[in-house]
Amino acid sequence: MEDGPQDRTEDRRRRTGPLGETRGDPEATRRVPTSREGEEGETQRVPQGETGREGAETRVIRTPGSPGSQTEEQAYPRGYFEANEEREERLRDIYGGVDWLASFVGCLIAVVTGLALLALAALVLVPLGFTLNLAGREIGTAIITGLVVVGFVLFLAYLFGGYVAGRMARFDGGRNGMMSVAWSLFLLLFVAAVGSFLPGRFFNVLQEFVQNTVLPTVGGLTELGLLGAGIVVGALLMELLGGFLGGRLGARYHAGIDRTS
Repeated sequence: MEDGPQDRTEDRRRRTGPLGETRGDPEATRRVPTSREGEEGETQRVPQGETGREGAETRVIRTPGSPGSQTEEQAYPRGYFEANEEREERLRDIYGGVDWLASFVGCLIAVVTGLALLALAALVLVPLGFTLNLAGREIGTAIITGLVVVGFVLFLAYLFGGYVAGRMARFDGGRNGMMSVAWSLFLLLFVAAVGSFLPGRFFNVLQEFVQNTVLPTVGGLTELGLLGAGIVVGALLMELLGGFLGGRLGARYHAGIDRTS
């Protein structure tokens, strides 16, 4: 007895699925779960494109450092900069402040550099008629030009001296750079006060420098009154500015190393 068309359809439905024999049949159906009760045997036609995934699906995972991979910079962990600032504050509290040795060495470097630069500037300024003794002199173009050059020389001298002081002190570079100026004033007053009582050729040279250069310059500025006071204040400000900036640059070197480490 032959099966009817309805029986053959039911038989085809039973054999459909992952283990069925009609894989390429466009009429193939698959049993799917439904949310409605009492219809467990319901079937649904599945398009051939979904059931025909014969090739294996692959995923390409690129590891860091492999060709074609993109590496992203890892951000610093949260709180890194705060911890670094706290560490710097603790170190500054312990090792900060005025470093007397560093500022003294910076003073010596500034004095030597200033004398060398003034000697070079004198080769140009003296032929123009400029002298440091301004007593009885008319303030003209040559005097103004010479004062500007001297101010710039003082700035450069204490910029170098402040840099050395900041590098040696590591912390509070600006303060130690300005302290180099204070050391210079102290040494100048010390040499002027006791230089005549100290024996030796070296101190004789210092005494002659004070008597022939420093004292006439101070006397000439005193005769100028307010203008002379303004020149002195301007020179002092140039020294302090150079020392402060030089000290900050010297301390910045250590700050850069601390950030990278």
